[in-house]
Amino acid sequence: MSRQNRTTFGAIGLVLGLVALMLILILTAVHTVGTDADLYFKLQAKYGVLSDAGVTEGELKDIDQRMARYLLGDVGPLTENPPFNDREMAHMADCLRLFALLRKVRSRLVPWAVLLIVGGAYLLQDRRRARRCAWLAPLVLLIPLGGLAIWACADFDGAFTFIHRVLFDNDLWLLDERTDLLIRICPEEMFAAMGLRIALSSGLAMAGVTALAYIWPKMKRNGGDTWNGNRVTRRAAAQRPKTFDVGGKR
Repeated sequence: MSRQNRTTFGAIGLVLGLVALMLILILTAVHTVGTDADLYFKLQAKYGVLSDAGVTEGELKDIDQRMARYLLGDVGPLTENPPFNDREMAHMADCLRLFALLRKVRSRLVPWAVLLIVGGAYLLQDRRRARRCAWLAPLVLLIPLGGLAIWACADFDGAFTFIHRVLFDNDLWLLDERTDLLIRICPEEMFAAMGLRIALSSGLAMAGVTALAYIWPKMKRNGGDTWNGNRVTRRAAAQRPKTFDVGGKR
């Protein structure tokens, strides 16, 4: 393989590997925030859910714990004595499938992230280009995710509706506060606060991956610094004394 092809494939592989790693961390943030029963209750208390929910504080805490365990895959506590009606439980089943899919996608991204990062770095063998890849990788995600975040800040209801229409192929998520407990204990403000936490965690994770990739240690092979070999070669060539050949004599 030519040097140019190695550099091209290495850069593409490294960028994709870093993107995959960032996606793993973003999905982890979504999963962590979305299955945190203590966070549910904290936000519910902040937004005064108890005054309109029609349940006691103890009952609300119990429901939160059962919802969190349900989304983690432990369906028994919520389904054996459901606090919700059939429509709400059908929507919870849709949410469970989404979280199961999230876990599956995240687990399958892990080997690809490792393979692409290691393989890309090996092919690239250039620290300067690796740093450029580290800056490029977050842009691949920031463009769509940043656009969605800006939309949510300007019109959360519109962004919230769009996300639900993309994620769900039915209208079970359209609940009625008069009849459905789930919407009373999980108001829109709660989802907005959870979304902000996910965004902040994801931003920190992406910045951390970029920083680590940027300060990537020098890789040495056969006693030489292959990552800085081109620079060393150019510097040596520039410092080599020049001679002039006049009439075949020096």
